[in-house]
Amino acid sequence: MKGFAQILLWAATLALAGCGDFFDRFCEEPGCEFNRNEWSRISSLAGLPPPATDPANKYVGNAKAEILGHQLYFDARFSGAATQVDILGRPMPFQARAPKGAAINISCNTCHDLRRGGIDPTPTPGNVSVGAGLYDVNAPSTINSAYYDLKYWNGRYDSLVWQITSVAESGVSMNGNRLKTAWLLSDLYRARYTEVFPEYPLPDFGLTRAQQAALLNSDTSQPNHPPIGSCKTAAGAAPPCPAGCAPEIDTTGANICWPRFPLDGKPKPGKDHSCHRGAEPFGDSFDCMSVADQDTVIRAYVNFAKAIAAYEYTLVSRESNFDRWVKAGPASELISAPARRGARLFVGKAGCLECHGTPLFSDNQFHNIGVPQSGVGVPTEADCVPGSTPASCQALGWYTGLGSIQAGTIFRTEGSVYSDNPTDTSRRKYYSLKQDPSMKGSWRTPSLRDVAMTAPYMHNGVYGTLEEVVRHYDWGGTQGGTAPAEMAKQILPLGLSDGELADLVEFLRTLTGDPLPCNLTQDPSPDAGVSTCDGGVPSLP
Repeated sequence: MKGFAQILLWAATLALAGCGDFFDRFCEEPGCEFNRNEWSRISSLAGLPPPATDPANKYVGNAKAEILGHQLYFDARFSGAATQVDILGRPMPFQARAPKGAAINISCNTCHDLRRGGIDPTPTPGNVSVGAGLYDVNAPSTINSAYYDLKYWNGRYDSLVWQITSVAESGVSMNGNRLKTAWLLSDLYRARYTEVFPEYPLPDFGLTRAQQAALLNSDTSQPNHPPIGSCKTAAGAAPPCPAGCAPEIDTTGANICWPRFPLDGKPKPGKDHSCHRGAEPFGDSFDCMSVADQDTVIRAYVNFAKAIAAYEYTLVSRESNFDRWVKAGPASELISAPARRGARLFVGKAGCLECHGTPLFSDNQFHNIGVPQSGVGVPTEADCVPGSTPASCQALGWYTGLGSIQAGTIFRTEGSVYSDNPTDTSRRKYYSLKQDPSMKGSWRTPSLRDVAMTAPYMHNGVYGTLEEVVRHYDWGGTQGGTAPAEMAKQILPLGLSDGELADLVEFLRTLTGDPLPCNLTQDPSPDAGVSTCDGGVPSLP
């Protein structure tokens, strides 16, 4: 009995020294920091597997599609002109990337810079992204974007393909258009495009975009000038029209020649896609084409997005110090003592596993965590004009996103003629999910991999540092302010000490993966000014 009492006394002494759960702890060197349950939870987060395939995009994994997508990701010629408006159509409070109407010359990489963690390091004032106009959110990273079931901060797309088709034409993002995209694919990438998508040939334009432009009316200086974008004819001559053009009676009764394939165009907003020359956008040029030609252009536009999405599937976090530490075991010192303490807090007291408990460090769900809806460019419900719909405000998160994905038919996976597997039912659970007011203010849980590289944080970039983010959770999601009525029940004050907050931040810094290979991240264009690689990333010009 005396020996057993000594053992109990020894165990109690170790517990008082900070090694509780004596019989369930790893007590090899350098100490007994984790019990078996803690280590099991920690180790379950290591080792990010490959992303699941995309039923909408059969070109994922196609090396030729990835090469084409890489080129398109860095090509700024597909963008349009500055709109100088915010997401609600209001004039911006400052100039964006160019004066209104001037070319913005941005690529996917401009707002998703692969040398900066796949996010936008350039915007002013810094909380949300800026393209042709002012976004309402910061640019989510394209690195690891393939892992999310639903894309974007509010989950309004079920494939990267549809997200790209939307962003490329968005008036606050790239502000391109599908007709311009088809022309540029023909001019610049026809051979490579045809090699990847032989079953979907590009339109047979018969000439370049510049040659077509020279054949169209563009001079507005003369009185009674011909309509902009119509085909030039001999002075005073009436149709027959030149090759590639067809006559059309306008509202004045005049017979005007119009090109079969205008230079620019996309469907006008809303459900009315009838042809009315002079309507916006682009003079209704897309809606005035034949249905067959429209479909050929849309196919080219969707394939443009599929190639970029195939490339983005290669942008996956590499092994981090955290992953190496887990492989080495709990006694390893591959990460610092503060980071190890932070790991224990992450899976324990801080409650981070509630939403970040997977190797992606995201549960792929949407939560209202009490993020203040504030900042330049960030609208609130009070900003909505009378009679507007929630979608026009973009302040309601998953509530809005779910409505958008349910309303979509062409650019979504199941049932779309542009999906590579329109019979796939894996997204149906979202199509039939009921919108509920409790969803308002919920945003997707982002991955924490590479999180130290992806400031600013939260959907609206309200926090500039990881310290501020951790403090937000410690406060219970309010930062000392008023908590939203529908805030997730998991968000409660944590009562962390300053030292524990610092330890959590140190742990988060260990989640930065090895740099992506240079052959994935450098601009592939010959005039990019990037010719050498240093440490796996391209040297800056």
